[in-house]
Amino acid sequence: MNRNRLGSITVAAIALLAAGCSDNGVTGFAISQASQTGISVSGHGSVSVVPDIAVVTLGVEVTVPTVAAARSQAATAMKAVRASLDANGIDSDDIKTLSFDIQPQYRYQRDEKPEITGYTVSNRVSVKVRDLDTVSDVLDDAAGAAGDTVRINGISFTVDEPEQYESGARKAAIADARMRAQELAALAGVTLGKVRSISESGAPIPIAERSFGRAMLDSAAAPPTPISPGETEISLSVFVVYEIE
Repeated sequence: MNRNRLGSITVAAIALLAAGCSDNGVTGFAISQASQTGISVSGHGSVSVVPDIAVVTLGVEVTVPTVAAARSQAATAMKAVRASLDANGIDSDDIKTLSFDIQPQYRYQRDEKPEITGYTVSNRVSVKVRDLDTVSDVLDDAAGAAGDTVRINGISFTVDEPEQYESGARKAAIADARMRAQELAALAGVTLGKVRSISESGAPIPIAERSFGRAMLDSAAAPPTPISPGETEISLSVFVVYEIE
């Protein structure tokens, strides 16, 4: 390449840079600026629904001097719990083991080596209750079956098939995004154009939770445990980019 041609390319490059300079000296490129023009907003939508399933987390826990005795008593207690679940119409596919643990229990004394005083065996399961009218019976019967070894860690209410409600939440999210974009356009003194891109993100389904203490009612004559599923929400978000006309 000769010097005259090299000089011509250099001058052309300088001219392009000068064209991209604003009056205040900030350098920019027209192509880059054009690719980033637009209004980007997020929209949120949700619909309230009545839960149709309950998920109960329960189990048994036994602490005795030996592993063999703890495991045996825990197995017997869990077998009784499973029998009570079966009697309440809970399908085996709706029962899932969450954890099974064997842990030593120690006694600590000053200046002495910790001494093992016994072993704790715990077995926890998650139970999906599809008939909400039976939730109280499921809880009370499990507590009665396992006695003092029962541990009911909580109950949650949710929707088994949330997809059927997502359309309503999606429409609300799109409407929310457009309202935000129109407000921004009006404030900026520009006209909102067509949609350039849309992306969606689903939020986890909120779950109404209730906790129970480690001990349940002792008396078989005690009143049923009151349970109210209430309402929950199906929600999602969208991210929309609009052009500016």
